[in-house]
Amino acid sequence: MKLISKSTAAAISASALLLLQACGGSTTTQTTNGDNTAKPAQTTQEEQTTFYLLPSPEDIFAFSADKMKYSAALLNPTSKAETYVDTKMREINFGVYVADMAYAAAFGENMDAAKYMQTIKEASTQIGLESIFTNALTSRIDKFIENKDSLKAIANDTYYDIKKELEKNNRNSTIAQISAGGWVECMYIITNSIEKFSDKDPNIQHVADEKNVFTSLLKYLGQHTDKPGIASTLRDLKPIEEAYARLPLVDAGPSTTKSSSEDAIVIGKDKKIQINEDNFNLLKARISQVRQILTDNK
Repeated sequence: MKLISKSTAAAISASALLLLQACGGSTTTQTTNGDNTAKPAQTTQEEQTTFYLLPSPEDIFAFSADKMKYSAALLNPTSKAETYVDTKMREINFGVYVADMAYAAAFGENMDAAKYMQTIKEASTQIGLESIFTNALTSRIDKFIENKDSLKAIANDTYYDIKKELEKNNRNSTIAQISAGGWVECMYIITNSIEKFSDKDPNIQHVADEKNVFTSLLKYLGQHTDKPGIASTLRDLKPIEEAYARLPLVDAGPSTTKSSSEDAIVIGKDKKIQINEDNFNLLKARISQVRQILTDNK
């Protein structure tokens, strides 16, 4: 999942779920009080707007749509939406359903995508985002021509409306919760779509590269632990954090670049996050475990 600053207007790109872009390079330190609850240190406005994690429906899963098989069984059932009664669960599963809608749209599964769009519309009223579903947008959803391109356009417009609404109202903790739900759902779908481990599978390396993105997501959540539900979400994500901690950063081999000075050739070493079959299977299991926690309302 790509992370972009609040001021960046571009959509999260096709590889957004699997690559990291941290704009501004800010970090946040935490102190711990006597009750062992992490408290964020004071942060600047730039730090507060560094991370923007909502996935763009236009591009989500596009990097692997030709390499994975669509499976409706991986989606979080829309029937669960009415069981989410507290703010945390509603915001997290709003992100889950956005990811599910994007997944269906990316594979041209219009009936599923439309169903999840309707669920998002209904859920939006519960978290103060009902204004994004204007009469014009609702009419488009109800009457869209059933082809992949038109549905993706509607989904993408909805994404931008959500983005603008959250930014306008400075709802950073809501962004954090929706982002956590969307990230977990995306990774759940991706890891459970990989049928066999291979160290040559680029999707598996992308899963490993998500360690950086996930770490940044934790930092962003950590900036808002004074808001209800955030500390609980951080605890929920702990099993994934522990699994990613097993993945080392190693040399990926030599790389060649051209220097701006006299066209010199510079030889260096690239780095990559290494993952083996055991660690992939552990990460996949932990992601599935956390996804169940976040979507089962228990």
